[in-house]
Amino acid sequence: MKNCIQSIILILFIIFNANAQQDISIEDLKTPHSPGFQILDIAPTSIERPANPKALGVSLLSLTSSGTVIPKNFAMEISPYWYTKSDNANVYQYLSINTENKETFDIKGILRKMSISIASVFNDSTSGSLIKNTNYISFGVRTTLFTYREASQNEKLNQSLKNITDKIKEIKSNDIEKRKLIGMRVKYRSELNNETDQDKKAVIISKIASIETQIDNLIEASPEELEKKLDADEEVQKNIKLLKQLPLFQLDGAFAYSEAIPGNKYENNRFNRSGFWLNASFNALSINKEKLNDCLSILGTLRFITDNTLVENTLNEFKKNKAFDYGLKAEYTVNDFSVSIEYLKREYSDNSELNSERTVGLLEYKLNDNLYFTGTYGKNFGAENNLFTLFGINYGFGKSSLKTE
Repeated sequence: MKNCIQSIILILFIIFNANAQQDISIEDLKTPHSPGFQILDIAPTSIERPANPKALGVSLLSLTSSGTVIPKNFAMEISPYWYTKSDNANVYQYLSINTENKETFDIKGILRKMSISIASVFNDSTSGSLIKNTNYISFGVRTTLFTYREASQNEKLNQSLKNITDKIKEIKSNDIEKRKLIGMRVKYRSELNNETDQDKKAVIISKIASIETQIDNLIEASPEELEKKLDADEEVQKNIKLLKQLPLFQLDGAFAYSEAIPGNKYENNRFNRSGFWLNASFNALSINKEKLNDCLSILGTLRFITDNTLVENTLNEFKKNKAFDYGLKAEYTVNDFSVSIEYLKREYSDNSELNSERTVGLLEYKLNDNLYFTGTYGKNFGAENNLFTLFGINYGFGKSSLKTE
């Protein structure tokens, strides 16, 4: 299994063309946890580390649930960029790499990194802010607002891309020769069609036969063969590791809106909660810089919430309240495994009795390029039944390639 940093996983597979332009297939992007789960306080983590979204992502959570016609504890998220990008979209723009080896101050990644999601949750007991026997449907959007990379990091990334591309050219150099031979064959076939002298025709036919033999002897490496050669090449793998380095600083934004549907009856639906939040991440710390396979990130979040809370001593009366969430998270990732702990404080502007805290630890493991397992344990928001234990699965779908020009 390839060594990688789980949050910006960029295991590259390059398909070589005869011209200078290359296609880089970014196959191992990760879809973050849905804002729809986060607004309902049931996501494995409320403070998300930077990640480039897959074209399509699906999350499943193992919360206790009972019968309902609406899918339980399920989220689907799509990234429109991978369906609408131009043919000339390049990896430098997507990863915010400055091609002149200067510092990156990128505020143009809003559309490139945007993802849209829908989530469904069913709760069979009163827990935290969730009411018993109620379905919750939520919609969310997230994106990257600002990315900063140091000049020295951009220089390394640019050199890594060049080194990988040069290696691909070396591995598949016979493709150039094959194209030349095919061009010569086309030329001789044209001459054969216009030639009337039988002796000259025989000579041309002999040349064509010789060219076809040479073409047959040139075995063009298949994508699978190429990937195996890249995996076995230590220099290529070293450059791929360099490409996985997170930006020094990144600011992400998200918005989510949710409705509650008591008793699984649509006519009972009501507004539940909405929120807008910012996540800031600092990703400069590494315990093992030589191997480039670990990263310690410090993250902070600030979230503004409009919450429709249950009035005390009633069963069906709700009142809108304003609240702020703020907190910190520390996350350490090595190879395919990460461990983190986060703390958030929730304060209501009109009712301090509703104030609460969330403290959870999270373990995450990447089983393969598209599948992640998460386990969370700790204390969730709310005063009642706030023990939080969760097992989650995050699937990613879709392969997308970007130009290196």
